[in-house]
Amino acid sequence: MKPLREKIEQPSISPLVPTPAYDTYWKFAAERQNIFFKRLKGAAAPWTDDEILQSYRFTNTYRVSDRVSQYLISNVIQRADLPDTDFEVFFRIILFKTFNKIDTWEALERHFSRITTDIYCSEQFGEVLELERLAKRTIYSAAYIMPSPQGFGHKRKHLNHLALIEKMLNDELPSQISSASSLQEVYELLLGFPGIGKFLAFQYAIDINYSDITDFSEMDFVVAGPGAIRGIKKCFSDTAGLNDCEVIKFVAQRQEIEFQRLGLKFTKIGNRPLQLVDCQNLFCEVDKYSRVFHPEFNLGSGRERIKQKYKQDTSRISYSFPTSWNIDSLESEPDAQRELEFDIRVLPELGDGAKGYEKMRLNEREVPASDITLDEYQDRVAATDHFDDNDSVLIPLLGLAGEAGELLSYYKGMLRDGGTQETVKERFSEELGDLFWYLAHTCNKLNLSLADIASQNLSKTENRWGHVEKRVPFDEGFPETERLPRRFVVDCHNIHAPDGSQSLKLYYQGKPLGDELTDNSYETDGYRFHDAFHFAFAAVLGWSPLSRSLLGTKRKSDPKVDEVEDGGRAIVTEEGVSAMVFAHCKERNWVDQNGSLGSGLLRTIKSMTSHLEVSVCTMGEWENAIRQGFDVWRSIRAQGGGSLKMDLDERTIRVVGKQD
Repeated sequence: MKPLREKIEQPSISPLVPTPAYDTYWKFAAERQNIFFKRLKGAAAPWTDDEILQSYRFTNTYRVSDRVSQYLISNVIQRADLPDTDFEVFFRIILFKTFNKIDTWEALERHFSRITTDIYCSEQFGEVLELERLAKRTIYSAAYIMPSPQGFGHKRKHLNHLALIEKMLNDELPSQISSASSLQEVYELLLGFPGIGKFLAFQYAIDINYSDITDFSEMDFVVAGPGAIRGIKKCFSDTAGLNDCEVIKFVAQRQEIEFQRLGLKFTKIGNRPLQLVDCQNLFCEVDKYSRVFHPEFNLGSGRERIKQKYKQDTSRISYSFPTSWNIDSLESEPDAQRELEFDIRVLPELGDGAKGYEKMRLNEREVPASDITLDEYQDRVAATDHFDDNDSVLIPLLGLAGEAGELLSYYKGMLRDGGTQETVKERFSEELGDLFWYLAHTCNKLNLSLADIASQNLSKTENRWGHVEKRVPFDEGFPETERLPRRFVVDCHNIHAPDGSQSLKLYYQGKPLGDELTDNSYETDGYRFHDAFHFAFAAVLGWSPLSRSLLGTKRKSDPKVDEVEDGGRAIVTEEGVSAMVFAHCKERNWVDQNGSLGSGLLRTIKSMTSHLEVSVCTMGEWENAIRQGFDVWRSIRAQGGGSLKMDLDERTIRVVGKQD
């Protein structure tokens, strides 16, 4: 076959307009299937020359070949020791897929021996799962992250899901599905139950179709998931008005043509062409592959890397397929391996294609659910969205408010009645998880990236409260006479006039500094001491056009800097900042060291000074300067004056006594 990276002239597939990622779609499908058969035959690694496919795990080209699908078919559906009625088989499928985790199914089997409807009791099954959970064993797969289905009243999510299964059985859903006339009708029946969104309903419908309950063509109906939608956007610059499902059907019909055009050898499973569900999955996988191979299509989505860790599983797997497909099991060599997974260590820079990443390292440990990325979490939340697409963002917003209320209500009860630390942690973990689901759902409704939001928020909070490295002073390189003194002291003398009015006089090195200052107000509010803010700006930020003017250190050797940074507009801007800060803090009873200045004030200051050199200072630096300024303002106001000592190297301002 042709190398995955070889460029071939783009096809004309009017009305769609393909991008280079369209050819990658077919090359990926063929090479991933080639890897599957090499592994099946027990060939030694590496199974491909492509560095991206060597380094990261991707699902199989055929959905049915994936490990969980194989377990479902062999160990849940095709069980000679369990009843094979539609009712029983549906029950086993939906129970397994609700948790979608092999370990959970096997834990239930160990306890109940035979999983059948005649022994099913949601409370008893729930007790077993609760024991698993208390033993710190994850009962849900990370593949489907679902909120607790509403309307059942249980505090634990798994109890609500077990109650949902009970409702499906009581509502005779198995009988309705077995009487359905199409795969789409099965999907619509599933969609009518709480907690099951569109993409999840489609996946369940495919899983049920692996059994003898239904036997519908997988070429008639498909639902595009979020990852597939992104993949379609990368593969086509114009879809000519076709919706995502129509595009999937379009490419499925062209598979033979495209493999032949690209000179690709594609080995089918049982002479069965790729079905719509497989083509849907491939778009999702190519979206991931393109993050590295076609970075030009990322377009600031926040999904620019493949961020997964894996385990190695060398146990043998015997492949089985739905009986209606009439495919014999794929026999592997005795030393054949189950799908291998890799642990990749990511280097700081991407480099050329996948070359910026280290080679794969086999890792046999289990991957914890906590390794899921925000992007993956948001995608899976979208797959569990059980609200109609036309619903506004109000629903998840109300969900956020409701879950927050439940958390507060629980905490109130805990304060009143007490509770163990372990109980509190467990309950908080579950409630915060539900809050997080609604948060991700809100982001999906607004087409926002949860990862981007987290990154931006972290940047903002670090900007406000994080450590700030010392920067080069703004006046570095200017003559000494044009630089703010690195350390200096200003004496503040409060003057009482015979008429009862008060004013403030400043002195620097024994000489008057500027004019006498009054409160300029009908009330005595201490505004005359506000130069403390200007000196705080100088000490903490290394910036104060007014202080430069008073101290005679304007940078006149550079006329432009003197005009822009040290001139009248800059001085007026600083005075405006000082007056605004004074008014803001006066309204808040002068803001003690534990009070909040408010992000709004700091954002306004940043906006006012955005044209000046001080714009590089963070909100945290401004808050530090303002707080220090108010500390010394309160002190000299209370004692009627004092000496202010500024240290620009230490970025501090303080009131000092004679001993200092």
